[in-house]
Order: sequence, then C-alpha cells, then structure tokens
Amino acid sequence: MKKMKFAKIIFIIFALFPFYLSAETAEEQGLRIAKASYENGRGFTDMVSDQLMILIDPKGNEVTREVSGKTLENLDPNDGDKSLTYFKTPKDVEGTVMLSHTHISDDDDQWLYLPALGRVKRISSSNKSGAFMGSEVAFEDFSGTDYRKYEWKFLGEEMENNETFYKLESYPNYENSGYSKRISLIDNLNRTYKVDFYDRKGELLKTLYLEDYVLYKDKIWMANTMKVENIQNKNITIFKWLNRELDVGINKKDFEKSSILRLAD
Repeated sequence: MKKMKFAKIIFIIFALFPFYLSAETAEEQGLRIAKASYENGRGFTDMVSDQLMILIDPKGNEVTREVSGKTLENLDPNDGDKSLTYFKTPKDVEGTVMLSHTHISDDDDQWLYLPALGRVKRISSSNKSGAFMGSEVAFEDFSGTDYRKYEWKFLGEEMENNETFYKLESYPNYENSGYSKRISLIDNLNRTYKVDFYDRKGELLKTLYLEDYVLYKDKIWMANTMKVENIQNKNITIFKWLNRELDVGINKKDFEKSSILRLAD
C-alpha cells in the first residue's frame, strides 16, 4: 500500500513538472503584458496630429494651447521613436518646438527651441524630470510608453469601474528618472487605462488617465484624451487629439536638430 501511495505521488509530481517549467514569473508576465500593450500602438510608420493642451490650476482656471505633432516610428529594434511638438497658440508659446529622440539603453536626446531666446536648448540628462512647458508632463514622459526602458512585474488583477484590469509595476532603468516606480492598469485589449507615478520619495505624484480610444488600420489603438492629475500640487493637464493621420510620408529631415529653426519659422 505504501509503495502504491508513493508511486502515485511520484506520478503527480512528474505530471505537474512541465507546468512548473512553463509557468511565468511575475516579472516575465509583467514584461509580456507591457510589450503587448506597447505593440498595440505600433505599425504606423509616421503620424501627424493636432491637439489641444489644456492647463487647469487648483482654482479651475484654464489655459488652452493649440499644438501640432509629428512622430516617426523607428524600425530599428535597438532604438526608439522620434517626435516633434510645435506650439501654434497662444502668443506667449507660439513657435516653441520640442524635438525628442528616444533611445533604449542611452539617455534620450531632447532639444527645445524657445522663440524668446532665439536658440535651440538641449535638455540635459539631469533635467528630464522637469515640467514640459508648465504642464504636468515631464520631459522623460515623452518616451514613457516604451516598455524596454523599464523593469516590469505583474501584481495581479484589479477591478475599476466594473472592469477588470491587469495591474503592473514598473521601475525605470533611467538613473536620473524623477520616478521611483509606476503602477499601470491595462485592459484585456492591452490598452493602458491608468498610470500612477510615484516620486523619488515613493509618494504618489500624479495619475495619467487614457480615454476615448480609437482603432486605426484595424490593429492600432490610440487614446484621443490623456489627462494628468498631479496629486501633490492639484494641477491638471489634458491633451485632446483633434485629428490624426497615419502613414503620410513625413520628411525624415524634419526630425534633425538642424531643422528645428526652419520649422519654427
């Protein structure tokens, strides 16, 4: 009887052994979901858009800026995308241009042209946690969607607004990051719904909400509304996309530093 019982235990162990070998760790599962979410918005080659940037202070006062953007998708698997942001109104920011080159392992290259200064200013690696144009978006947030710039961990599932989301924790590889970690909620279509950003002290700094998703080319999900609520200073920044065009054939020279002054004219 003992021999039969022992043999049964051995059989169960060997039957379950392949399952244990194939089971994902929390880190592997988090990375897999983060990668799927990132690739959910890929495959457009290039893109142009018009947006509104709305700044809201704690008293409810609003400032609205008109912004146009260009993005060049980098097909090099070892490097990131390039983006260009141009401010059209109001007068105090008109002509301001932001150029960003995302890199996976190295620091991102970012340049800002301010008409009042009349020159192009490089954003130093130690200043990327600073606010972009008085908004609640930091310079480092321009590359925040690239999963390869973080270490990931799956925390489980969480219910919010009667919907179940994957809950992921991510830690920036960037040593000068203004964040200690992020907590993301991602839905079953691999669309990011919410991201909590924690400052260097580990305190909740701000929350990003992504809403009004639109499906492009039957495979690319992009949010038409992004709202950032700063928990500490109570300011809010909202981005609303008015339009998007994909695969328009943008001139790659537009994304060179030498072209910023020409684009600002």
